Amino acid sequence: MDDEDSFISFNLICPECGVGNPEGAEYCLVCGRDLQETILFMEDDPFDLEVTRDFLIEYRKNFWGTRRTGKIERYSWDKIEDVQFGYPVKRFIFNYEDRRVVLPLREENMQMMKRLFKEYEHQ
Repeated sequence: MDDEDSFISFNLICPECGVGNPEGAEYCLVCGRDLQETILFMEDDPFDLEVTRDFLIEYRKNFWGTRRTGKIERYSWDKIEDVQFGYPVKRFIFNYEDRRVVLPLREENMQMMKRLFKEYEHQ
């Protein structure tokens, strides 16, 4: 296996079980989750975020950020209002069903969310 083209990247993370899958995989190799519906998946310290066409899904983690707690929040995109990006503290802020939601994000995840919103505005 000296040929660099023969290596497979497993960068597509399954939002269900957290296993890396080859780029372009339709289903997770381990749990069988449909990976086509996920537009973006971000791992962060207190939670993981999955972006689909219809939802922003927050998977909460324990205090140390080492495993998921089982608590899941689903935010329907059509109910998310007044989106802001906090600075200097990196936060994704929005109103959802009459409550304010604040999600602290790593710098790279904040940039991905900003790009996602910029692309969405141009569609």
